[in-house]
Amino acid sequence: MHKWTSHVDAGGDRNAVDQIVILRQNVLSLAHDHQWSGHLGITKTYDRILQHFFWQGLAQFCQTCYTCQITGKPNQVIPPAPLCPIPVIGEPFKHVVVVVGPLPKTKSGNQFLLTIMCMATRYSEAIPLQRITSPVVSKALIKFFTTFGLPKVVQSDQGTNILSKLFKQVLKSLSITHRVASAYHPESQGALEGWHQTLKSMLRKYCLESEKDWDEGVPLVLFAACETVQESLGFSPTELVFGHTVRGPIKVLKEQFLSQELCTGDENVLDYVSRFRERLHQACALAKEALSSSQRSMKGHYDKQAVSHPLQPGDQVLVLLPVPGSSLVGLFLWSLFH
Repeated sequence: MHKWTSHVDAGGDRNAVDQIVILRQNVLSLAHDHQWSGHLGITKTYDRILQHFFWQGLAQFCQTCYTCQITGKPNQVIPPAPLCPIPVIGEPFKHVVVVVGPLPKTKSGNQFLLTIMCMATRYSEAIPLQRITSPVVSKALIKFFTTFGLPKVVQSDQGTNILSKLFKQVLKSLSITHRVASAYHPESQGALEGWHQTLKSMLRKYCLESEKDWDEGVPLVLFAACETVQESLGFSPTELVFGHTVRGPIKVLKEQFLSQELCTGDENVLDYVSRFRERLHQACALAKEALSSSQRSMKGHYDKQAVSHPLQPGDQVLVLLPVPGSSLVGLFLWSLFH
């Protein structure tokens, strides 16, 4: 037995109770899970059990209740953690991000869109696909690599076609590291996820105006997107990749007004290459600095409402684990370090 007095009545034995020291799981279930118990919170369940029983580690049970973690608490707002910016990458096509999204099936049979983005320049490529099996996705990526070179890192979501043994073998044979985004956490590749939504919006408008299928408008909207200046970089993706401003409809109209020729032929190849490398180096350096500044500004704005939760060895955290026989995902108490 264990004699216990509530902290309210500390100093006297008038309201002391005798507790049975026990290690029975059914006591926890009866005090919290039972229909007559109502899944009350930690404090209420703790006090209810303390009237009769006591053992070490009693307070942890309510934090591991599957039903309570799924339903949550009413009007509970969990403050976000401080923002951790993705490291700025300076070398073009060293790190690319890949995502596959479904779209309405077209007359050509295309019903998927494979989107690839360079994390340094934000240059993007979109490839319509009829299927998204591992061989099809691998073949499309290899075609992209033959144009822009082999990256060191390919990042993707956790799609089954991307996590297949065949896809891993292809990347391994090309000496490419495969990184996978966290489950239920698309923010780790938010640049491409946001761009993919913008691309689908542009395609939707193209289909509405032209009354054509979306796969016919992919090259056009890609040109429009890569030609414009990225706010976070201060340059357009085509400037950072090709070292000059591409000739689009606006530039053609300007040339018509000014009656300029397309090529004067006054500059030799050696001078052009030298000036091109210098311009490209300066543009990439400025873009890297602009992206870092943009990330600092975003972090400062985001962290105003954030709350830091530092973890130490031995702390307890909640981990998402699948529950057998259920389509939901339960939250369980798990030890961070063993």
